[in-house]
Amino acid sequence: MRTVADTSRFLAVLLTAVLLPACKRQSDAVAPKPAAEPAAAESAPAPEPAAKLLDACKIKMTAPEAHEWKTFWNPAHTRSASESAGSVSSFHWANAAEQKSANEMHVAVPFELGCSSDRDAKPSIAFNIVTYDSKVTDVPMAPGTYPIAAKASPAKNKPGQFIVGGLGLIFGDSMFAGKSGTLKLERFDAEGAKGSFTIDGNEILTGSRPLHIEGTFDIPCRKGLLQSACKSDKAEPPK
Repeated sequence: MRTVADTSRFLAVLLTAVLLPACKRQSDAVAPKPAAEPAAAESAPAPEPAAKLLDACKIKMTAPEAHEWKTFWNPAHTRSASESAGSVSSFHWANAAEQKSANEMHVAVPFELGCSSDRDAKPSIAFNIVTYDSKVTDVPMAPGTYPIAAKASPAKNKPGQFIVGGLGLIFGDSMFAGKSGTLKLERFDAEGAKGSFTIDGNEILTGSRPLHIEGTFDIPCRKGLLQSACKSDKAEPPK
């Protein structure tokens, strides 16, 4: 006859026989590998820094209204047509072949200065000071002071005289003719030009509103068409 102790020992042996294989199976199971961390996304290349704008023209108007502007020269090869601008160009910055072509086509311009604000500036301003009736020897690549005169049309202006070219000075929606003034070239060399100007005139359509502006400029030349001999390294080369 089995005793209680015998029954207990039997149950203990039975439980051991059942549980040991189960524990073994669990210990033999391969632990799941941790999920691999996703590879870090490759960072996009950093954008090229924008070309630094250089001060070009500083303009102060006292008539017909009081305003001031600062325009800029962009060294980037590609530039927005609406951006504020300052530019200089000269026959002196052309190479020998370009000078020969310019003389044959009668487009040899000794010096031209252009200043304009952004198109969306309120109010906007744009003008250029140029001489079409001067020879290269009348405006050598050297410092000098030249008069700004009214545009003589259909006659020619005197050698060494500059005019406000194109349609005149554009101020907002109005056009003004330059009648007198001065262009002073403090520096005019193989790398660009620096100087000052004053322009006096009147509104073209009515003639009733006077114009007076004065300002300064410091602008490098830009190597390119008819400017291949420019020695300035400020502009970005074509890509």
